[in-house]
Amino acid sequence: MSQPTDFPLHELPPVRFMASGSGLAFGEHAPSHRISFFAIVWFTESAGTHLIDFESFPIRANEVFLLGPNQVHSIPAPELPGSRTIVFAHEVFDRIDEPHLRQLFLPFENTGIRIPEEMVAPLTHIFDLILLECNGAADVTLLLKYTTALLTHLYRFGRHDRRIGEDHRLVKLFQLMQEHYRQEKSAAFYARQIGLTPKRINELLREKMGTTVSKLLYRLMLIEAKRELYHQQHSVKEIAYGLGFSDQSYFARFFKKQTGLTPEEFRSGVRVAK
Repeated sequence: MSQPTDFPLHELPPVRFMASGSGLAFGEHAPSHRISFFAIVWFTESAGTHLIDFESFPIRANEVFLLGPNQVHSIPAPELPGSRTIVFAHEVFDRIDEPHLRQLFLPFENTGIRIPEEMVAPLTHIFDLILLECNGAADVTLLLKYTTALLTHLYRFGRHDRRIGEDHRLVKLFQLMQEHYRQEKSAAFYARQIGLTPKRINELLREKMGTTVSKLLYRLMLIEAKRELYHQQHSVKEIAYGLGFSDQSYFARFFKKQTGLTPEEFRSGVRVAK
């Protein structure tokens, strides 16, 4: 059995935007890592599987995955599959004007987006323009325009519900939940921030996603709990309090109900799997 080890945090060097045709801009050979930036990963060959926040996805040629800060990513295979990768900082992400494009990076849905065969060549040309600019003047304004064009096509190809992305209230809700879910657990808090009643927010979520504010908060807490348990820097008690639970036993019951495992069993399982 391997000894507990921390997985590395991959951060951008002192630049705001990077692109690579070899995948080296994206945490290269680390078996598991947490990222501090936004990433677009376009696999160019099929090769096994990879994991995003402990959920397994097949690696298929011309399938794209979009990741946000704090997500944990790993590729079990000994070598990286071919990929085209774009990574950028928060300040670049914040300049994306279209809420439905920012929605693509939310952690609620990590499924890859398949590029239709007839669009592989056109999108490759867009990526090549991004790569050319990165290796030249690196004008962030121009890079943002190219990246927005790429994201717009990916949004068209995706299987997500477009009604969500086109409703700025829900996009704002998701962003607020990501920022405040540790401290704020009530629908009333989020309702006040976007000018709706708690009842209306939940009506919108049930209509468009079949869920509620509470269920989405539980999902965010579960994702972060798994990350923290895997990270192994904090005790179960510290994780529980950090996520806003009143005591460790309440957190343990919540975690087991959602996963079928106690926090200790989950931590031991991922340790063995290393």
